[in-house]
Amino acid sequence: MRSTFRTTVALCFFFILLNCGSSQKTKPHVSLAQKQEAIRTLNQTIKPLTNAKTTTSTDIDWPAGVLPWDRFTLPVFSPDGLHAVVQLGNPPAADILCGDSNTPIDSTNLELHAIDPVKGRRIAPLHIARKGLLLGRFASNHSLLVTAPLGEQGRWIGEIDWATGSLTWIASDDSMNCFPAMNNSGDYAWSRKVDGHDRYHVVYKSLRGTRIIDDGKSDWLLPFFVGTDRLRVFRIYENQLAIVELDLRARDPLLTAISLLIVESGATRQLAWQIATTNPSFSGNEQHAFYHPILKRMVVWQPDGAIPTASLVPNSVAAAPVPDGTWLVATGNRVLRQSTGDEDGIHIRNRMAIPIATTSKQWTHMLLVPSGNRLEIRAMNLSK
Repeated sequence: MRSTFRTTVALCFFFILLNCGSSQKTKPHVSLAQKQEAIRTLNQTIKPLTNAKTTTSTDIDWPAGVLPWDRFTLPVFSPDGLHAVVQLGNPPAADILCGDSNTPIDSTNLELHAIDPVKGRRIAPLHIARKGLLLGRFASNHSLLVTAPLGEQGRWIGEIDWATGSLTWIASDDSMNCFPAMNNSGDYAWSRKVDGHDRYHVVYKSLRGTRIIDDGKSDWLLPFFVGTDRLRVFRIYENQLAIVELDLRARDPLLTAISLLIVESGATRQLAWQIATTNPSFSGNEQHAFYHPILKRMVVWQPDGAIPTASLVPNSVAAAPVPDGTWLVATGNRVLRQSTGDEDGIHIRNRMAIPIATTSKQWTHMLLVPSGNRLEIRAMNLSK
């Protein structure tokens, strides 16, 4: 299993995506002030429409823009779907991405894109001047998270403002601070490994202070919020990989731990990273699905539900929740809408596309359709 899955998930369906070809047009020069004013104008135009609905039942998806793509790193969207960030340049080595190495890099560049889900208008992106940043997995409607591997100086965590591109450091010590997450209340969580240790623990930072979550024996990786007061973390212990859910309201969240075993042997940080980064999700989403390397499909874990674990269609590689409890599911050659417990679902598209849920009532989802070195964005309304 270890050898076969080493090239899945981040490579599992990315190999499918790599086979589409297209070219990229040269972008005109636009000043920073012009870009910021365009973003403000776009937001003012869109805000009055956020509670509207499309007029016909057949108008289920429509073009919403195009993003450049390094053919490896998926973009991160703001929960409302109005912003996206892309990481361009040569992707870092896997050992850097999964937290095994902290070698400094200078090959990556970040671009901030304003998205117009109504008319698909194109606005020139904001370019982040600092190179060598790694795109995080989560963002709010105001900012996004990044990390900077700096060798012996540690790995720092930064927050970038969508509107201005300004970078603020959240963690800037000589520890390995990796895999940051945020929720809608402004809380943060990340994995930290201090010098002289080969294990990560979890740091939870809120307005009430900073707490360390650690059992003294496990490797705690890639935390993410479920809602505002629950945290899920990938844990490696004795070569086993599990997802653990913790209640952050408890004085000792470890006493509330519920776990789901994923693999019984051969667990690595790279395996955990591949599983965690395959399926895009917005900050604090109440529902979560992940790629299961043994079942070779997406799995929904809902510990408090009537069905604690539900497998989606075979060979599924991404899934996004729909407000009615169904899931928008992607395989290598189609997109469908599936209810948990069903063996199949309602056919939506006959082409690979990556679904992303949003908080909008007008564009409930985005579909990312690979086209060479670009990702075509299609907005969807599944609220009807």
